[in-house]
Amino acid sequence: MTSDSLRRALTAPADPPLRPLPEQVVALLETLHAPPRLAAHLRAVHEVAAQLTDAVAVRFPQLPFDREAVLFGAANHDVGKVRHPEELSGPGPAHEPAGHESVFLDLDDILDRIAADADLRLAFQATHPVRG
Repeated sequence: MTSDSLRRALTAPADPPLRPLPEQVVALLETLHAPPRLAAHLRAVHEVAAQLTDAVAVRFPQLPFDREAVLFGAANHDVGKVRHPEELSGPGPAHEPAGHESVFLDLDDILDRIAADADLRLAFQATHPVRG
């Protein structure tokens, strides 16, 4: 169950306006029972990243970059502060490895499934010549 204060931090109108976080990040924050201040911080950083990527896309249209990946990264970059909320109001590096654990442990199963077929992909690749 999401607390009312977390829900407000995720959805409340702000001045200046803040875009909503990606649904996957909202679900993660709700699952982890994130502190409301963390959700508000991630919304603010996500908004800055959105404005920057908008500007870069207009100013440098020839520069390829994955806008969605940048926005996703901005939206969850401090998720480790769920375990170290003291770092929401002061400095500290403890949230960095905690964030890695919180988010990337969920990827282990996916990576295991992908790795299971690696030999087949490499075998397929090997059946084709290096030069045409």
